[in-house]
Amino acid sequence: MVLNVTSSVMQPVFGHWFDRTHVTWLLEAGLALNCVGMSLLGFSSSYVLLLLFVGTAGLGSASFHPPAFSAVVKSSSSSRGKDMGIFLSAGNTGFFLGPFVAGALGTALGLRGMVVLLPLGLLVVVILLKTNVRSKESEPATVQRHYPANKRLLSILASITAFSSITVQSIVTFLPLYFVARGESLLIATLIASIWLGVGVLGQLGGGYFSDRVGRRPIIVASLLLGAVLFYGFLLTNGFVSLILLALSGGALYASWSVIVVMSSEAAPSNVGAVSGLMLGFYIGIGGVAALGFGAVADILGLSAAFSIFTGFALVAGFLALFLPRTSLKDSGFLRLHVDP
Repeated sequence: MVLNVTSSVMQPVFGHWFDRTHVTWLLEAGLALNCVGMSLLGFSSSYVLLLLFVGTAGLGSASFHPPAFSAVVKSSSSSRGKDMGIFLSAGNTGFFLGPFVAGALGTALGLRGMVVLLPLGLLVVVILLKTNVRSKESEPATVQRHYPANKRLLSILASITAFSSITVQSIVTFLPLYFVARGESLLIATLIASIWLGVGVLGQLGGGYFSDRVGRRPIIVASLLLGAVLFYGFLLTNGFVSLILLALSGGALYASWSVIVVMSSEAAPSNVGAVSGLMLGFYIGIGGVAALGFGAVADILGLSAAFSIFTGFALVAGFLALFLPRTSLKDSGFLRLHVDP
């Protein structure tokens, strides 16, 4: 709860503050706080101190993402989808590798061994400071203009985010348990779940890349509808075919996320930090709450039935995506360039 409140809930707050102030140090400070909080968890001498470190890490994440999203969006124009895909897939690669790294360090050095990662994180902070990412967004030759957000479009994107998050976060949380219940070892179950996330990383890269070429709407619609169908195929089959369908569903379902973030930022060019933070916080927060409901349904009807029901939310998200504009936001009048020469 502490991690979710400090990271997910606070992200829109930091995003709104960043959009108003454009403070140049928020990105680096956020990364530093996150690294310090996570690296010192093993030194917690009490439960209160443990929560303090977790909260510090969460605040770091919340303050890092809005300026990071803004830097990615404003550093490119024709390849925003691809660039956002790279950025988000890098984050998911961290989630994919994190348990292995933490497990290895914990086994070899104990919980305090996590502190050996701190210098690496602080090194990246120094690199960011030297690169001076934030200042490059406000060149003297540009004039910043304020453009109102397209609230209708943002509402649709927020709804799509909520429904897709329910499906994805439920799968992330309960997929290992599903395989354990089928008689697989915990090692095999977690390995399969990791492969699903790994293919999801590739899906994010592909979704962002192709959205720059065929448009945002087709990728979001195809990603969610195809991902849901593939996951249903996994539930209905067995053996190697089932695993292939599962892996492909991960790539498909994750392909829409970077595209949604980019489309949200294009719908509110003057509030990129706040909107991006809101979408990410919404995605994590709604999904976390949905996991509770999934567990309750699984206790009553079983894991297979719960997966069948909750995968339907991705179908709903896919059909909602049909209401997105067919053309690019710029061409359809939803977007005007937020920086003019």
